[in-house]
Amino acid sequence: MARFIGVLFLLIALLFWAGAQQVNYDGYQVWRLTLEKPAQMEEIQSLVRDIWMVRGRTVDVCLSPEEQALLRSAGYAGEVLIKDVGALIRQQQTEFVPQDGSLFTRYLTLDEIYAAMRQLADQNPRLVQMFEVGKSIEGRPIYALRLTRDPRRARVYRDRPQVVINAMQHAREWITPPVVLYFAYRLVSEYETDVRVREYLDRMEIYVVPVVNPDGYVFTHTTNRLWRKNRRYNGRNLWNQPIYGVDLNRNWAYGWGGPGSSGNPSSETYRGTAPFSEPETYHLSRWLLSLPLLRAHVDVHSYSQMILYPWGNTTDLPPFNAVFERVGLAQQAAILSVHQQYYTVGPIATTIYLASGGMTDWVFAVRGALSFTYELRDTGQYGFLLPPEQILPNCEEVYPAFLELLRWALRRDWSE
Repeated sequence: MARFIGVLFLLIALLFWAGAQQVNYDGYQVWRLTLEKPAQMEEIQSLVRDIWMVRGRTVDVCLSPEEQALLRSAGYAGEVLIKDVGALIRQQQTEFVPQDGSLFTRYLTLDEIYAAMRQLADQNPRLVQMFEVGKSIEGRPIYALRLTRDPRRARVYRDRPQVVINAMQHAREWITPPVVLYFAYRLVSEYETDVRVREYLDRMEIYVVPVVNPDGYVFTHTTNRLWRKNRRYNGRNLWNQPIYGVDLNRNWAYGWGGPGSSGNPSSETYRGTAPFSEPETYHLSRWLLSLPLLRAHVDVHSYSQMILYPWGNTTDLPPFNAVFERVGLAQQAAILSVHQQYYTVGPIATTIYLASGGMTDWVFAVRGALSFTYELRDTGQYGFLLPPEQILPNCEEVYPAFLELLRWALRRDWSE
């Protein structure tokens, strides 16, 4: 009976989630549940709309007051990580003001991110080029930065290895754009003083895409802070209410439709009607296919503090697993050395959960590039609502990990 009531409640709740009215999270809580048996995961999925994180037997869930009651009646009692989600969102909105002029002490809007990218390119034409990868479902541009010496001399240098770092496939993961934008800014600022950086920019092409999902990101600022997917219109439900959104990180062609994705348009992990059905993934994949020497890639997400690699669609280990592990551990050590934050290293499926149709699997399988997924701060205290004061420390600690990946990409040692 509890399961039936839960499903009914979720269907009714969906009526209010995709519209233009500001979503109110007052009274919502984030719980951490510890499962005693695998069957409980299916029950939780039937009672809870928004699962934030799954890691082994541990599950973080964001619960409305009604869902809290449903879980209690089903016999669940979890550790409360966030007592009032709505209050925390409002608190961070009051902090949404510039601090000492820095780009990395507050969360920027989409327009501000694009303005910062344009400024970096305009002020450093010998090192940076800004260009459009494609457009989103609502027609917004998806911009990238190309960092290399004399970037306008050729569209792509066919003798320079390429590395791509992108962020914000999932709209609510606000910490991800500043971390990759910081990487670009710092590379440029250290070109004249750091021998390693100069070598990387002289000999490689480094691409940074801070916002893959611009429509979703705008929607998190205007309407629903915790929106995850893009803004694809999926039709209407049985109450004739609109349903929106495809999970872009389940829409990539390799392993599409497998475990860890959903065919239900209302699901947070809805994979879409076909591989690359979404313009965001389609344009990004076409562009990645055009890069002649793509050697390494990072898809940046949050949260849980992890460095993940293929496979996501199966628990089988990937080819060159030892290389992935060695390079992953080197990045882990680089992060740890800055602010002593520990990032777990391992394959996606066995370290966090099965997730088919993901970008990291596709880049490795189709392009043969060493591809990682980063899960940034934190480990659950704030989750997707990471306070602004943690932006700069997170940027600082990830920067040397990116440099470590550049170092590997330049020499490309596949030996195990």
